[in-house]
Amino acid sequence: MNNFKKSLIWPAVVFSAIIFSGFTNAYAFLSKNDIGTTSAQFLKLGIGARSAGLGNAVTSVYAATDSIYSNPANLSYMTQKELSFSHAVWFEDINYEWLAFALPTQKAGVFAAAVQYVSYGNIARTDNTNVSDGSFSPLDMAAYLSYANRYREIYFGLNLKYIYSKIENSASAVAADFGVNYDFADNKTSIGAAVTNAGTKMKFNKEEENLPLLFKTGISRFFTNNWLVCLDLNFPRDNDFYLNIGTEYYIAISENADICLRAGYDGRNKDIPGFNWLNIGFGLRYSDYCFDYAFVPYGDIGMTHRFSFGIKFGKEVNK
Repeated sequence: MNNFKKSLIWPAVVFSAIIFSGFTNAYAFLSKNDIGTTSAQFLKLGIGARSAGLGNAVTSVYAATDSIYSNPANLSYMTQKELSFSHAVWFEDINYEWLAFALPTQKAGVFAAAVQYVSYGNIARTDNTNVSDGSFSPLDMAAYLSYANRYREIYFGLNLKYIYSKIENSASAVAADFGVNYDFADNKTSIGAAVTNAGTKMKFNKEEENLPLLFKTGISRFFTNNWLVCLDLNFPRDNDFYLNIGTEYYIAISENADICLRAGYDGRNKDIPGFNWLNIGFGLRYSDYCFDYAFVPYGDIGMTHRFSFGIKFGKEVNK
């Protein structure tokens, strides 16, 4: 027991420092009055149907290549090459896509890359007399390069990303994400923390705006071998603190196949009028292939659907 307690000292100190620093800095800029004061809002949309089904409470949860977005530290769990694609059926003519690839190595850690892309379709342009003047096609894009590794019980990861937005004029920025995760000795409980979108300002014409910096920390636990519960605390630059909660339950169909049922609450949407408090979804896995779906309501704004597909290939890496 004494050895077990000693083994927790190092990760406990690290996480205490990170969480204390994050809370301190978060409360320094945390304000609902700052809504609309940051750019590149698409960076808040979340990634992947599994994460959405869990209410995006995945800071401490291994989420395959979607971990690039949620917490790059969790890429360290990967043992096979993986390619994934996500598509969201959004409002009006908006299309939201995510494409990611991860490459684990035996000794050098895990390398990954991803592209996040939002297309808003064609929007009619009018002049100040309300006369039609053609159309324009806004878009948002972010390209990620990621690295993750582990030191003893501590997992850590880093993203470098290029962010680009176009309305009629365009703007760009560079940013970094950093995350850590720790598994307790029971192999059932994990805690994690991440800082995302720390970078330069975006400038449209003469206006410069900050990126939507976010500090988040989370905990997850397998209460049985097939039942997971997870919780995240989020501290954004441009809004109030909010809470995410998720759960999933695995049902084995055969040795190589299973189905997973999910439900979650995403507190980021709590102020939207109407039904918005419950995300639901499911996942299907067969051998090295997986498919996930999530239903995400946005109250009176409308309903959205997310679909993800992933494939693992190559030999497993023995770390």
